Amino acid sequence: MATTLYWLQSGACGGDSMSLLNQESPDLVELLDLLDIDLLWHPSLSAGSEADHTALLEDLTAGGRPLDLLCVEGSVIRGPGGTGMFCTRRGRPKKDLVAALARRARYVVAVGTCAAYGGLGAGGEIEATGLQFHRDEIGGFLGSTFRSGGGLPVINLPGCP
Repeated sequence: MATTLYWLQSGACGGDSMSLLNQESPDLVELLDLLDIDLLWHPSLSAGSEADHTALLEDLTAGGRPLDLLCVEGSVIRGPGGTGMFCTRRGRPKKDLVAALARRARYVVAVGTCAAYGGLGAGGEIEATGLQFHRDEIGGFLGSTFRSGGGLPVINLPGCP
């Protein structure tokens, strides 16, 4: 059975996605095939309708469909005042979506410095933070004790393309 992957783009420039898409040997499609990964959603690659995407998210967050890998690109935006309304999807704070998907995922991967540590917006008006770190302090959005369904903390892949 293929490993399922959902890629969530949060508060970021999208540079990590662009680096992934520029991969040459093997190219991304070949890599996904070699690793037997079923890419459920990626904001730059998926062609499904908005209704299909919404149905997928509902199925994933309700536990109706397994989620092996949750890759989060970009910092989690909590502003203004902890509401998360500076970064939304269909009027819902993406921070809530990150939390719901992280609870269901077997493994959670922070892709890039922003997702890992909060990036340039950490501590600013947008209240950005990383998934399990805020700058160099453990905690971040998911908290210091977070463990994925596979029993691991967030897997950090820091760096900017």
